[in-house]
Amino acid sequence: MRRIPNLGELTVGQRFLLMLAIVLGILFAIAAFGYFTGGWDEAQGQYRVQSAMPGLPTTKWDSRMFALDRDAIDAAYVERMKHLFATALSAGDAQAFDRAIVGARNVRKAYIGVMEAIDKREREAEQAK
Repeated sequence: MRRIPNLGELTVGQRFLLMLAIVLGILFAIAAFGYFTGGWDEAQGQYRVQSAMPGLPTTKWDSRMFALDRDAIDAAYVERMKHLFATALSAGDAQAFDRAIVGARNVRKAYIGVMEAIDKREREAEQAK
């Protein structure tokens, strides 16, 4: 019959694997307990809106952050457009306005993309309520 080695007889790699197995076993046990007691369902119902930024935890200020996100993109759009046309006016060459128009198109595309993303996150938040 094979005997179980003492902890002191294990190599560093074997100790690490043993510790990893113990930690994972504990985590799985906690997860199973939460799943079978309904704790996961209760935790999911605590928040009624999604975070204003994907990947961040939800807060009670998310609806306000949606509005602030819109204000910020509006302000950035206006500032960028001012910069583009001020640069074109100060350059004075004919190509400067062509470059400003191309820049304006790019700013417009970015603005629309950000606003659509904010709208999507807000719709998802409303559906989660």
